[in-house]
Amino acid sequence: MLAHMARRHRGVLLRVGEVRSSGMVASYLIGSDDEPPSVAVHASCRAGAGWAELTLPQAVQLVDQLGSLLTQAASPGEDQHGRQ
Repeated sequence: MLAHMARRHRGVLLRVGEVRSSGMVASYLIGSDDEPPSVAVHASCRAGAGWAELTLPQAVQLVDQLGSLLTQAASPGEDQHGRQ
């Protein structure tokens, strides 16, 4: 049994991607009365599946990193190390 299953889900399950094609990411808020809330992230693809339970500061860090990747992707002419 996954560690977070004993805790209650709060809010809505958010999904990105298609279950049958390249993969899917699902995220949701979980918590219990005696512990701070956390964010659960499940990812699946053709190669398998994995999940992580993130503290709120870790979730903020992930959002910041994803935002940075989107900014890099929108900047044509640079390679993965920021060089032209």
